[in-house]
Amino acid sequence: MAWLGHEQYLDRVKADARRFAEMVAAGDPEAEVPSCPDWQLADLCAHLGRVHRWVNQIVTTRSQERVGWDALPDAAIPTDPAGQAEWLLRGASAVAAVLREVGTGLEVWGWAGEFSTGWWGRRMAHETLVHRIDAELAVDGRPGRIDAELAADNIDELLHNAAAPASRAFPNRGRLRGDGGTLHLHCTDVRGEWLLRRAQVPEGFAYEEGHAKGDAAVRGSAEELMLLLNKRLPDGRNDLQVIGDHRAVALWLEGLTLD
Repeated sequence: MAWLGHEQYLDRVKADARRFAEMVAAGDPEAEVPSCPDWQLADLCAHLGRVHRWVNQIVTTRSQERVGWDALPDAAIPTDPAGQAEWLLRGASAVAAVLREVGTGLEVWGWAGEFSTGWWGRRMAHETLVHRIDAELAVDGRPGRIDAELAADNIDELLHNAAAPASRAFPNRGRLRGDGGTLHLHCTDVRGEWLLRRAQVPEGFAYEEGHAKGDAAVRGSAEELMLLLNKRLPDGRNDLQVIGDHRAVALWLEGLTLD
């Protein structure tokens, strides 16, 4: 269940891209990204900018199949930080504009078995948010403010995509397959509760929204929960309350890793 509307998602794409661009313009292109160990800041910028252009191409061409990365226009990232920041903003503005123009109901290819531009609008908001956080961790060592409703929506979107049978973006979710080890997630500042249940299905689990008792529970602000699930919680920062089996929490965090 989406927390925000299509227009709000696209506004977030542009706002978080602007914040990302500030980090790129001010930071060292060779700065290591602690949450993406194999990447430097310039690599992170290249990835997000190409994702924006990739989705733009999917929507613009009304593609019913996955578009190859080699088919993207304007895919070469500049070498200087100022040019990289401008290039990133250009791609973010373009994908937000085309998604705004077509609305939510256009059918196009999507990697989670979702075939609508509404799904892509939400996905781009969260792709941009998470990588904005990565850029802040690389440059400032801590994430900036995250809107609580957007953070709760991020948790719901991650679970929705991870539990989709056709999704291939969660390489470890098969490790969840089995019985027992339920996990309850509870946002304490905004609406947002989920019960995750392991299952004997290819995707490994199912979930339902609402209050329920699990073998383990994690309670905290939507921001802290979102950072935890996305493996972006900085060392030493953790106001979350874990109740019950800590091993169950570790299993779920491993299984829900997004590739």
